[in-house]
Amino acid sequence: MMHMTFYWGKQATILFDGWKTSTWGTYSLSLAALFLASIVLQYIANLRITGSSLSGKSFSSSSSSTEAKIPLLGKAELSLSSSKKLLGSALFGVRVGLGYLLMLAVMSFNAGVFLAVVLGFAAGHFLFASESSSTTATVEDDANACGC
Repeated sequence: MMHMTFYWGKQATILFDGWKTSTWGTYSLSLAALFLASIVLQYIANLRITGSSLSGKSFSSSSSSTEAKIPLLGKAELSLSSSKKLLGSALFGVRVGLGYLLMLAVMSFNAGVFLAVVLGFAAGHFLFASESSSTTATVEDDANACGC
């Protein structure tokens, strides 16, 4: 019988009939695997593929910081661009597939599975999110400031 509300317990079916937990050991290993999968997914989501990371060189044609950096349109750059797109598409497919698998695992409605996935995402964000992508909240000292 499939649960339709959150429940606590070591007995859970995760993703498919072959992944059933009946002991605390198998349940703990399953939670650890889901936690790590969430961290990996967050790593992939924060991964940026740049031209310099694929070729080991920069695409800029001049050293002036005021000029626009435009790649040269040559045969090598076009093949690099297509290989970059192919790698980016493959990583996107892995990211989407893993994300849907984690969503389906959470839909087992086991509270431990839910917590393992959410805590894994939080840990992955802590480890891999760049400073520029995080948002900051500021508190104003003004007495007339409205929080709405």
